[in-house]
Amino acid sequence: MDYMAKMFRKKEYHTSESKFEKKLGALALVMLGVGGTIGAGIFVITGKAAATMAGPAIVLSFIFAAIAVGISALVYAELGSSIPVSGGAYSYTYTALGEFMAWLVGWNLILEYGLIVPAVSTGWSGYFRGFMENAFGIHIPLALSGPFDPSNGTYMDLFAFLMSGAIFTLLTFGIKKTSTTNTFIVAIKLAVLILFVVVGLKHINFANLSNFTPFGWQGVLGASSLIVFAYLGFDALSTVAEETKDVQKNLPIGLIVSLFISTMLYIVVSFVLTAIIPYNKLDVPDALAFAMYQLNEPVVGLTIALGAVITITSVLIVMGIGLTRVVYALSRDGLLPKSLAALHPKTNTPYKITIITGIIATFVAGFISLGVLAELINIGTLFAYFMIGVTVVILRKNRDPRLKVGFKTPFAWFLLPLNLILLAVIMYGLSFETWMRFIAWSIIGALIYFFYGIKHSTLNAPEEN
Repeated sequence: MDYMAKMFRKKEYHTSESKFEKKLGALALVMLGVGGTIGAGIFVITGKAAATMAGPAIVLSFIFAAIAVGISALVYAELGSSIPVSGGAYSYTYTALGEFMAWLVGWNLILEYGLIVPAVSTGWSGYFRGFMENAFGIHIPLALSGPFDPSNGTYMDLFAFLMSGAIFTLLTFGIKKTSTTNTFIVAIKLAVLILFVVVGLKHINFANLSNFTPFGWQGVLGASSLIVFAYLGFDALSTVAEETKDVQKNLPIGLIVSLFISTMLYIVVSFVLTAIIPYNKLDVPDALAFAMYQLNEPVVGLTIALGAVITITSVLIVMGIGLTRVVYALSRDGLLPKSLAALHPKTNTPYKITIITGIIATFVAGFISLGVLAELINIGTLFAYFMIGVTVVILRKNRDPRLKVGFKTPFAWFLLPLNLILLAVIMYGLSFETWMRFIAWSIIGALIYFFYGIKHSTLNAPEEN
């Protein structure tokens, strides 16, 4: 078989291949989805986008972004219910577009989850330090409060380092314990956000909403391009399909319900925030807590700050799961060393992958400033969304009769083309520098594939491996 033929060979996934135990039900999936989606976005991006891009019309930006991401959630639900395997978008692409395109999707998912974990750990560290300073007057030494940058006096972000290490340690204990921990954290998170809304309602001043679109509609749409990334995280649910009970039913429920809950919270919280504080004062890293302090509600402000710390913890758990399961799928298919795909005999987790990715992510979180590299999270994720949009169209036209028909995207004749158009528009709006970094990362991935993956793929004949 020549190289061109190998690049476009497709894989047929069978659930009998799975070695995972099925422990996750609908509630656990909803909680994982909410835990992964509602994170730093609702505590940070809401205030900054309102102050600099949309004003009180940030509410409309959340709605527009929800439409674009919501269609992708329906697509994930359709593919995940009929192809219930680890790997998410990577595995779906493998069945329709072939091995090389699947590898590129998986390579960019590694980028998404791999950068989000240390990036969010850094955000968690900032919130935690702020909480310790405001609540207890404890100040962390400058040398231990940021990534390695001697010119600014920082050498290590100690708490980011410790948190990333703690998350991956938790992941080695098994998906059930991880899911239970996440459910507890999400319950606290929802309570904190409800507290913000309830207390904020009595301080609403409609005069703050009088200039509803201070930056015009262009600002509203621009904020949508930023805010769409506040919804990222729900897609990690597709990576645990093999660990889900009654996946044809529960996975679509988890994807759709978690995104609906997240959207409603984003809309309500952003409305209350801009109604209680003038939008031009919200360009701060802790907008929700800041608003409570401004309203002379210090106890609620501290509670919100603590809630932010808890919220970001649940995001780390979900993204850590996504990272390890994508690498597991790539290893199981031979595109990365198959020895990495070994599952621990007691915890039934891909422990080698968890340890290796955990060490790398922990090092990055503690010592390296991500800077503009964080933008790669955005384009890598949108690329995966776009490819699964193409995948579902192809699979609908060439459906394998052996695949179970689970959830189907409603009004597909309209929503599936709209999904591709919206994602293309959003990706087009990304900066030239981001595109160049994306291309460079993809070239590195292509080289790994041609020098290793194509030679070791499980689809090769035995004598070729």
